Amino acid sequence: MMRHIIILICLLLMGACAKAPVVPDWIAGNSAEYSSHRYLLGRGEASSVGLARDRARADLAKNFSVKIQEQSTDKLLWQQGGEGLQGLQTTISRNIQTQTNRLIEGVQIAETWRAEEGGNYHALAVLDRLQAGNRLRARINQLDAETTESINRARSEEALPDQISAARNALEVQLQRRNQQTFLTIIDTTGTGIRPKYQLADLKNDFDKLLSRWEITPRITQDDLGGGDDLLAGALGNIGVLHRADATAADYLLLGELSGKELNTADGWYWLRGVLTVSLQDRNSERIIGTYQWFFKVSSRQADLVKIRARSYLAAVLDRELLEVLTGFGSGQKESD
Repeated sequence: MMRHIIILICLLLMGACAKAPVVPDWIAGNSAEYSSHRYLLGRGEASSVGLARDRARADLAKNFSVKIQEQSTDKLLWQQGGEGLQGLQTTISRNIQTQTNRLIEGVQIAETWRAEEGGNYHALAVLDRLQAGNRLRARINQLDAETTESINRARSEEALPDQISAARNALEVQLQRRNQQTFLTIIDTTGTGIRPKYQLADLKNDFDKLLSRWEITPRITQDDLGGGDDLLAGALGNIGVLHRADATAADYLLLGELSGKELNTADGWYWLRGVLTVSLQDRNSERIIGTYQWFFKVSSRQADLVKIRARSYLAAVLDRELLEVLTGFGSGQKESD
């Protein structure tokens, strides 16, 4: 009788063991099928399978975002008096996000697992190191070729705005290249990439030298807010351009029209809507190289503050975007509206 009981207990235990789910090795450790040598991995857990997969992708993406944050010195590189080159900083940040998104497009959900009914889902995201590395190397070579072309154009163009535009493009492209290199060192198990052909400090120095030669006289032809001349002069100084009060001493004029219209008061708020139009003109030929507009709308509880707020808003916009606009004129990217 005792023997039968023991056999029954053993059978029950064996049945329980047979029903126990086998936990995949990638849940808590290394995966035999998806080795870290061949793949970059990300893991996610959630109550729904879709959310678990999203978290796995996000976990994998952290490998890139954390590294970029650690190595990024863009703001330090660009600071030069006042607000510096904020417009280029914005472009750089946008490019980093775009490049990260492109890498994430190559991520695949290799496996999904759930322990039991009602339990959480687990997902494994993988990125093939070899395939991603090949894409990055091809992109780096392409960026190096584009940089060489921009440098040659900066040296061969006759007009200073065209030279500055080309030098700026070379600088921006190499910043993109540096980010690609950072991604490559993460994906490449050796931690190496492709040695840079150009030094960012040298490109930055070349750009600054050209920019310091650009002499522009700001001239407001319409000023509904007041202080328009100071607004343009301050913005030119902040981006490193030498502004001349005497138009005969400069080769270029920055013509500005600042129009504004006060709107009807609503619920105790005073509103002002307007537009700032700037045009870059060659003083000698009087040719308009390019024109750009910024539309704005501001409000205040006090009538005497609404124009002040409008000027403050425009000052911040110019510090952030004027350099990109002016160099865009040189490259033909900023067309007249």
